Amino acid sequence: MTRSGPRSEPTHDTAPIPAHAVLGRAGAPRHAVVLAPVLARWDHGAFFRRIADPFLDSGHRVTIHDTLSLLRDGDDLGSLVHRWARYLAPREYPGTASGTHRPPRHAPPDVLVGNALGGAVVQGMLTEEWTHRAKVLLLSGPTVADHRLNTTLERIAATADAEGLPAATRLLEEVVRGPDGPAGTAHRRPGAPDDPTAPRRPAAPDAPTAPTASARPTAADEPAAARRLTAGLRLLHDADARHPVRDFPGPLLHVYGEQSRLVRREHLATGPLPHHRLVAVPRAGMRPHADRPALVRHTLTRFLGAELT
Repeated sequence: MTRSGPRSEPTHDTAPIPAHAVLGRAGAPRHAVVLAPVLARWDHGAFFRRIADPFLDSGHRVTIHDTLSLLRDGDDLGSLVHRWARYLAPREYPGTASGTHRPPRHAPPDVLVGNALGGAVVQGMLTEEWTHRAKVLLLSGPTVADHRLNTTLERIAATADAEGLPAATRLLEEVVRGPDGPAGTAHRRPGAPDDPTAPRRPAAPDAPTAPTASARPTAADEPAAARRLTAGLRLLHDADARHPVRDFPGPLLHVYGEQSRLVRREHLATGPLPHHRLVAVPRAGMRPHADRPALVRHTLTRFLGAELT
């Protein structure tokens, strides 16, 4: 996909604010920014909440962004990466005198997290110097798209175009679900840590209440949701962020499902540094954080704990 022509980019102060949800204390000493996967309709960050505790427990405020909310007609992946980099880049107070030490009013995040499409966008931003001070966590975030991934995503996008959202959603669920059933249901026992009926720590007091992750678009907004799904899936065609990832100097962790039918090991890349790592979650599909949340939370606790030592 190519852009239709040059366009002026808004400044920080005039850029639209992307759809987002915030978890944790406003005054938390650290900040994690999460970019969402392709969702037919924004779920207000529900996809991430089951694995948010390691961030909240280690003193992070978590801002979860709808990655597609900054997408514009004619954008390709590079255009979307550029827009997100401009939006998230730190900036100083206006009129700050040279040589002063006044803090930025928009500081760089301590952790950058991307899930699926959000992971591809995060990896594309790693050429930006301000990202080099962050930890990077990627949840099934493809570094490079090969013919198989291109073909699968295009099949789903074409189905949305030709047959509508329900048919496309069925195909998408088939490739993202866990190995033993619908996404998020693999290997659960009643009362087990991964069981959604088990007691959970309450959300932070200032965290907005989100709708359930299983909320579906109504019939009236299905055409718009189908267009959004199609546009998001096609952004990943021929994605390739191997060079930004290879040159990224900070810690970088890929977490992916060992039995994923979509983003697999061959779609992920790291650099030569020892703190670039890959973790395959056993008995998990494209959404390891839904299929095996307790195991993923443990992995994230170790990753964030290393940050604090």
